[in-house]
Amino acid sequence: MGVVPFALEGFEMMPFTSSSSRTRDIYRTGSGPAVIVIHEMPGITPLIAAFARRVADRGMTAVLPDLLGTPGGPMTLPYTLGSLARACVGKEFTLLALNKTSPIVNYLRELAVHDHRTCGGPGVAALDFERVSRVAPIERATREKD
Repeated sequence: MGVVPFALEGFEMMPFTSSSSRTRDIYRTGSGPAVIVIHEMPGITPLIAAFARRVADRGMTAVLPDLLGTPGGPMTLPYTLGSLARACVGKEFTLLALNKTSPIVNYLRELAVHDHRTCGGPGVAALDFERVSRVAPIERATREKD
């Protein structure tokens, strides 16, 4: 387990390595079925961490993969602009919801399989933090791998 930034106090941080050898830090809190909270730019901000705590408070394991940025960093204009050039996570969420693929989507699917086995429950859901009304059940991905 690694050092957790102040904004992510109470989260457990552990790396997860995919079958393509891509390793990212994953922050988890809570217990129960896994919900992967997918952040947008600039990364895992204190606001996203607070949202994940609310997910955990409702009886689920909130899973925050660090896709870009500095975990726990504040949402400032320079920080956001620095992350802007690196990725558009919303596009990745759409690919995930449509059962399409990309390197990030493949990573998230493998993470879902891992967390489904670890946390149990009927499957794993992914939430696009920027558009909380968008939920992609990725339980299909977990069942295909079993």
